[in-house]
Amino acid sequence: MKKTVKNLCVIAGAITYGFATVGKANVQKALLFVAALLTLALTAPLALADAADELQTRLQKVSVFSADFTQNVSSANGKQVQQGSGKIQIKRPNLFRMDNKKPQETQIIADGKTLWFYDPFVEQVTANWVSDAVNNTPFVLLTSNDPSHWNQYNVQQNSDTFVLKPKAKNSNIKQFDIRIDGNGVLKGFSTIEKDGQSNLYILRNINNNNIADSVFSFSVPKGAEFDDQRKKKK
Repeated sequence: MKKTVKNLCVIAGAITYGFATVGKANVQKALLFVAALLTLALTAPLALADAADELQTRLQKVSVFSADFTQNVSSANGKQVQQGSGKIQIKRPNLFRMDNKKPQETQIIADGKTLWFYDPFVEQVTANWVSDAVNNTPFVLLTSNDPSHWNQYNVQQNSDTFVLKPKAKNSNIKQFDIRIDGNGVLKGFSTIEKDGQSNLYILRNINNNNIADSVFSFSVPKGAEFDDQRKKKK
C-alpha cells in the first residue's frame, strides 16, 4: 500500500504542476481529485480486511453443519451442462467433507492437515497438505481459522454474499462466492473456474447436529492408486 500511495503522490505532483500553468482554479480541482485518489488507496485495503473479518465472524457462529446439495454446472456462456447432488459436512475448526453422489461418486475430505480426494470409479486417491490445496480448493475456508489460508484470498462483501478471489495467478479458481446470513447460517456457495465454468451449490436439509470426528478420517482403500503430493512438497 505504501508503494501505491507513493505512486499516487508522484502523479499528484505532476498533475498539480501541469494545472499550475493554467490557473489557480484548476490547481484546486487537481488537488481535490488527488485527495480522492489517496482516500481510495488508503480505504480499499481496509474494506477488504473488514469483509474477511466479517465473513470469518459469521462462519464461526456455527460450529457444526451438514446439508444435502444440488450442484448445477454451467459453461462460460451460461448454458447448464450438468447437474449433480451430494452431501456436505463441516465441523469447526478444520474438518470438512464433501461427498458427491451424482453424476459420479467422489469424496473430498479435510482431516485438519491433509486434504484427501478419492475417486472410486477410477480407484484413485490424491493427498495434499491443506495449506497447499487452499489455493485451488477454497471450500476448506468454510471451516478454517488459519490466517495463512485466508491470506491467500481477497474478500469483498455485498450484503450476505462474500466474493473471494485467489491472489495467486496460477489458481484454477477465478472466484468463490459464499452466501451466509448474519446468524452464521450458510445458504449456499458457488465457484467460477478459470475457463469460465461455474458450479452453483444449492443447500437443503440443513442441520446442526453433532458429527463424530471419525467422519472426517480417511484411509486409502486397498487396491487404490495413491498419489501422495505431500511427499513431493515437503
